[in-house]
Amino acid sequence: MTDPVDKIGENSPCDDDETGADCPCLIHAFGVRDSTGYAFSWEEVRTGRRFAEFDWVWVHLNANSAEAAGWARSQEFLPPAAADALFAGESRPHMAKLDAGISVNLRGVNHNPGAEPEDMVSLRIWADPKHVVTARRRRIKAIEDVREIVARPKSGPETPGEFVALLASKVTKAIEPYVEEIADAVDELEDIVLDESEKNVRARLAETRRIAVQLRRYIAPQRDAINAMSLSDVHIFDPRTRIFLRETSDAVTRMTEDIDAARERAMILHEQIMDQRSEEMNRNMLILATATAVFLPLHFLVGLLGINVAGIPGADNPLAFWVVLGIALLISAALLGFFKARGWL
Repeated sequence: MTDPVDKIGENSPCDDDETGADCPCLIHAFGVRDSTGYAFSWEEVRTGRRFAEFDWVWVHLNANSAEAAGWARSQEFLPPAAADALFAGESRPHMAKLDAGISVNLRGVNHNPGAEPEDMVSLRIWADPKHVVTARRRRIKAIEDVREIVARPKSGPETPGEFVALLASKVTKAIEPYVEEIADAVDELEDIVLDESEKNVRARLAETRRIAVQLRRYIAPQRDAINAMSLSDVHIFDPRTRIFLRETSDAVTRMTEDIDAARERAMILHEQIMDQRSEEMNRNMLILATATAVFLPLHFLVGLLGINVAGIPGADNPLAFWVVLGIALLISAALLGFFKARGWL
């Protein structure tokens, strides 16, 4: 009998950080007995000759591989709809009951180099009492964490139902720090909105709202999918596993509520910035209007005295300039006093 895998990556046909044509159809596979995983080769998976030796088996496939898709569609334990779902194009999280098992699509945080975490990666799952088949197109760290648990002696899930619940929990916990980052970002923007330039705050606020929208796009249906698993009557989930799934569903629900709260706060903050901008524009317009109101009569007076006709009063008086200047100052002071009395200044 094959010994348990002591070092993750040994005896494994493909590391989970490989994608595309460079990665074989099988990423890794285990037969599980007494909560201990024993590694399978692709030949053993393809023939299935050792599956009966174990309590259940887990096969993790590269969804980019046509050979892996062909193997899945040829397995009697996999309903055609489930095999198609494992290798379908991008789809939102969901759970469907098919025959003796369930077909589940979850989303995990994207940890691939150069990728944005909110660009979440799809993880497809089929589970029945004897088999778990998972498929991915890009690396998912939660799979690596679960693989380490399965490969350790006496530490892995005892049933496929426990495995699915564990995987859903790992995927959920990986999302939580990014939800907290969104809430922290909004908190920070609320503190600095009066201290930094409007343009800088608006750009950061728009980016935070964009990330929140993208995360919620997948987290909300993922909450529904995990909740549906906890309420389903599929017998792969025992009462203890259903409680674990409900706890995971509650965690996703809290994250969804946190994202919704962050979006609402961001919207209120955006409205506050717009109100500040409107008040600033109104204040500037008031200053311009006041200046116009003050200088309009002065402009009329200067224009009247500047006409080139005979008979302008004081033309020959050396004190006439100072008299006109005093009248202008008096008019300005009277207008400013009037505006202040009316509360316009």
